[in-house]
Amino acid sequence: MSTAASLAAPPQPTLTREQIEAVILSLQPVQRIMIRLLLLPFMSPSADDIFFMARERTEPNMRAGGNISIAFGGNANIRREKIDGVPKDWLVAVEYRAQQYQTQARQHLVRLNYLADFFQEYLQGLQPEIDAMERLLSTECEMSPESLDDLRAQAKLAPLTYALRKLAARAEKQEVEEEDYRRERLSLEYQAHLRRRDRVQKRLAQITVERQAALISSLSDEFLAEIWGLSVGPITNRRVKAIQAYLSALATALHASPDQASMTAAVNAGIGPKLAGGSKNEGFSSKAVDLAGDLWTQTVYVLAAEPLPAPASKPCAHPEAGTKALAVKLRGLAAYELGEDEEVKIWARTAQCLACVTALRNAQKESALPGRQADAVLSEIKARTAMPRKDAAPPSTEPVPVPADEQGLDIDERLRPFLGDDMGQTGGRGSDRWW
Repeated sequence: MSTAASLAAPPQPTLTREQIEAVILSLQPVQRIMIRLLLLPFMSPSADDIFFMARERTEPNMRAGGNISIAFGGNANIRREKIDGVPKDWLVAVEYRAQQYQTQARQHLVRLNYLADFFQEYLQGLQPEIDAMERLLSTECEMSPESLDDLRAQAKLAPLTYALRKLAARAEKQEVEEEDYRRERLSLEYQAHLRRRDRVQKRLAQITVERQAALISSLSDEFLAEIWGLSVGPITNRRVKAIQAYLSALATALHASPDQASMTAAVNAGIGPKLAGGSKNEGFSSKAVDLAGDLWTQTVYVLAAEPLPAPASKPCAHPEAGTKALAVKLRGLAAYELGEDEEVKIWARTAQCLACVTALRNAQKESALPGRQADAVLSEIKARTAMPRKDAAPPSTEPVPVPADEQGLDIDERLRPFLGDDMGQTGGRGSDRWW
């Protein structure tokens, strides 16, 4: 099980995927199809399910969406090939819509899983750096515990970006001593890391709640009706009855009795992403749903514990997509090197993009920062916070070119205009020649 799959999950049930599939197969065809559609991120409708849904469109009271040719752009010349009396384009339409919503649901869950894993490993790699900075500040910089407490209290209010630039300018002009530079640099980076930790902890809590809501929610009745090609009324009735039948059959297989929480799940399943205190239109609430461990929730978490297929790569939609600058920023974000201003800007554009989140997760794995040893972290921080020094220009190894009019003269004749004629004195004929 991945790290993200265990977030906010109820106690591990004794339920298995084989038991779930066996119970689903024991249901009636309509109920079986509905359960698979409600669990669409983890299950795919079979060929018989697709045929059953397409065949129902031949019934006058079950047709939805008008003429199929209109649904495909008004092309009236669609070939009406039939398979066992069902138009082929109806089969294609049902299968295409099921795959479309399944892909979208899986991409959403994979993005949330990547973000949850990224945040957890980010905090794991950040904490050793914070501990190493506290150690350096208290030992080498001789900072008292009271001063460290002041740094922590002022971390949220300190203008870190401006202070770091000002300190770098002072170091370039040699206006600060080496010990003072290290103390100030460590203090500023320590405060920056504390702010990073607070931001990531808040984002992890938000993603945890959002992922929990995405797991226990399923496609709404409107989307189910679009896949099936029916109106919303029959879909709602079938959904409630299908989940009730599934829970009763599952309770019988597990030698248990359906409780009230399980029946409540039968009513709530299919309403879309909703949390306590929020609605589909208002977005996600900050309060997670109280998971009672009912049979429906257990079913979802058992299926979610299995790794989802990797979604196909899709190009980004924002302006910086595919640029080297974006790749550099993502690597800097994964390695704690990106400034706060840049991080806030890039996060709003990339957190909702699966391609960017995937690149960010890969950059974190390549950096291997969460698995570093304490001594290695301490050495890296010492090297990073040392006062920069201007390196002298390396001596040139290229020969000095000799003017054409001086070629063939010995070294004394060449230097005579600068040294003079008599014992280094100027004013002789040589100096007249030079001037």
